[in-house]
Amino acid sequence: MKTWITYPSAILVGYAAHLLLGDWVYYDQLLQVAVPFVRELALFILFPVVFTLFAGATASARRHKETTVVFSLTVLWGLLTTLALSFGAMGLTMVFPQGFASFSGGSANSIATNFFDFSNLKPLFLSENAFTQFTVSSISLIPVIVLAFLVGITLRPDKEEIRPAYVVLNSFSEAMVRLAKIFTVLGIFFLMLISAQWFDSLSLTSLLSNSYWYLLGLATLLVATLVVVLPIIYVIFTGFRGGSPWKVCFGAFGAMLASGFSGNLLYGTTTMMALSHQNNKVRKRANGISIPLFTILGRGGSAMVATYTTIEVLKAIQGPLSQQTMIYIALFSALFSFAAAFSPMFEVPFIVMMILQGFNYQSLEVVIGGLVILLPVIRLTSIFIDSAIAAYGSAFCSRVLSPKDRVPYREMM
Repeated sequence: MKTWITYPSAILVGYAAHLLLGDWVYYDQLLQVAVPFVRELALFILFPVVFTLFAGATASARRHKETTVVFSLTVLWGLLTTLALSFGAMGLTMVFPQGFASFSGGSANSIATNFFDFSNLKPLFLSENAFTQFTVSSISLIPVIVLAFLVGITLRPDKEEIRPAYVVLNSFSEAMVRLAKIFTVLGIFFLMLISAQWFDSLSLTSLLSNSYWYLLGLATLLVATLVVVLPIIYVIFTGFRGGSPWKVCFGAFGAMLASGFSGNLLYGTTTMMALSHQNNKVRKRANGISIPLFTILGRGGSAMVATYTTIEVLKAIQGPLSQQTMIYIALFSALFSFAAAFSPMFEVPFIVMMILQGFNYQSLEVVIGGLVILLPVIRLTSIFIDSAIAAYGSAFCSRVLSPKDRVPYREMM
């Protein structure tokens, strides 16, 4: 069956398990053991997949003299979507009812400890031993991307002696694509467990009592981004030659669900690479380069949710904000979203904290602590859109290279 059917079905199974087994003590113990294992398995597979595909894609792009084009289009898509979505969220706050009737804070200790320490940033780009690039971090793809880029640059098959190595790397790339597809098929069962835990983490009574309009605003941003904003940007950028933009969303929908419910963009990246290649006919040299880079550069969803959240929280505490203040919030959300990629699952709280620090807000920890109860919904919305940005962005890069690529429905996963 197609992933657009099986992945939503897995979520329904997870919700049913939550309703039927939520009070069973062994059910909770099962989730506590199984879900961390599933998350670790996804990262275990992701890093070798990204290294092989990124190196192969870079070498292929060098061969076709498209390296600059692919990297430039990736950066352009990431920057533009981040700014567009951030300011789109600001616009919604100007026409939508106030998100919070009141805002009560809490302790930020449980969140702040998960923020990345930027004094440790240098080893992500360059360590003393190249082989340690594979083990230096499990929260960012930068270490393997740097090493894969260097390997790919040197493997351009412009000499007879290098061509066998290029062919071998291409064969390994095909093997990694197959591994990603296997994980995507098994990911249906993994998503059952992850979604069940997500529903267990919700407190609907507390959410709806004071945050009804805020949640409705997040839902509006999610739907508008997927159905209107990203398709329009995609159609304009591809010069109306990239095919139906909604088919791109349709083809990668399973990966978006996996990323959103896990709350971690890296978890769904393997599935995104498999579905983009199979369902959206994204060329390997775009798939292998763009999607890994979008885990850092394609954080428009996090920026958008952070903009909306920051403005709504400050409005609930201080009253109406000036338009200039809201513009600053949108700009800084876009800026800090790239750094937020180093704090997976806590991107939005990180961005909100950085903005409030910039405004010298005194009750910073209280505000960040008050977001704890909203984290499941915040993660779902922001990461879902971040994943959609990667899907549309990789398809955009590929369509620029080859505008006529299409996939018949019967061949889709």
